Amino acid sequence: MALLGIIVVNAPFLAISADGYTPASVSAPIDWVAAFGVTMLAQGKFYLIFSFLFGYSANFIVRANDPTGRRRFRRRLVGLAVIGLAHAVLLFVGDILLSYALLGAALMLIFSKSDRAVMRTSAVAAVLASLWLGVLLVAVSSTASADLATDPALLDLNAAIANGSFIDVALARAQALPAALLLVGTLQWGLAFSAFCLGLVAGRRRVLSDLAAHRTMWRRLAIWGLLIGMPLQASAAWLTLQGGASLGSTAENFLGVAAGFLTAPILAAGYVGALALLALRFPLALAPVQESGRASLTLYLGESLVLSVLFCGYGVKLFGTLGAAAVAAIAIVVWGGLEASMHLWLRRFRQGPLEWPLSQWTNAAGSAGRGRSPASSASVRVAVAHLVRKS
Repeated sequence: MALLGIIVVNAPFLAISADGYTPASVSAPIDWVAAFGVTMLAQGKFYLIFSFLFGYSANFIVRANDPTGRRRFRRRLVGLAVIGLAHAVLLFVGDILLSYALLGAALMLIFSKSDRAVMRTSAVAAVLASLWLGVLLVAVSSTASADLATDPALLDLNAAIANGSFIDVALARAQALPAALLLVGTLQWGLAFSAFCLGLVAGRRRVLSDLAAHRTMWRRLAIWGLLIGMPLQASAAWLTLQGGASLGSTAENFLGVAAGFLTAPILAAGYVGALALLALRFPLALAPVQESGRASLTLYLGESLVLSVLFCGYGVKLFGTLGAAAVAAIAIVVWGGLEASMHLWLRRFRQGPLEWPLSQWTNAAGSAGRGRSPASSASVRVAVAHLVRKS
């Protein structure tokens, strides 16, 4: 479900402009409502859920004081960095995989820490991220100019996406990548790392493996997260879209963006609680998308691939021609089509088409040059003994 939120947030940056929504793209009432809905309900929330799951899944790769697991996790981070860099240059400059690889290296430093220490780290990361956004907000508010200049590299990227060849667009994305990383780092890295830490502790306690045992927690998250988060996000979205800008072209816009990201964890927690309760009350409700969760990397990159072909100058050339509502609708349809295709794929294969090479690269750390593990040797002995008894 996080991938649905991610594609509707990313789509404007792939389809409308490198800065996201423009005044022209939200001039019609239906377009403004669509942009407001995406900003309020999705922007800044679903990457946090994705980040939480990243930390949660780290427990299945690294065990306490397990050097092989650490090697596997390091190799996974290297693989994600390479894939993320290629994704940023070839498909979407706002990639998150490269950021996850960099933040994952920091997460390795606390693998051996206690739950309490990891939770303290999470709190410190969230506080520092909030303070940093506050400092930037003060700096922006005190600027003499009402308009904040757009990075020239992003302006060049707009022109390349609209009319350039595949090589032209790739070169423009590479040029814009430092500015994009700075923006993503400013708005997301601190809170994403905080979510990593929360996920790490939740994974240790296996809170998602037995939803019923934590029903009270899910109910509280859903009630308080939605009741408090919705009004806060509505206010932030309204400020963000004043004048039709979405990434802080004015101090007022930036106030909305900063407030939206700062309060996003509240609504994200509400979503997690609501989804958990939905899965408990109506187990079949999420069944259509449950299976394809095992192909999240393929889905994430597939979203960017399909949207790039639809909107770039070397594809269907729709860049900058559609309003916010049409772009959101296309994003939802693309997500649904990819979900259905991965559901069919996973009926025949255990992993998604991109998950398999990444897992091969990751798991090579456990076997390369180390011979058979003690667990493997024990399994072989058990199998041999069983055969002997049968004979």
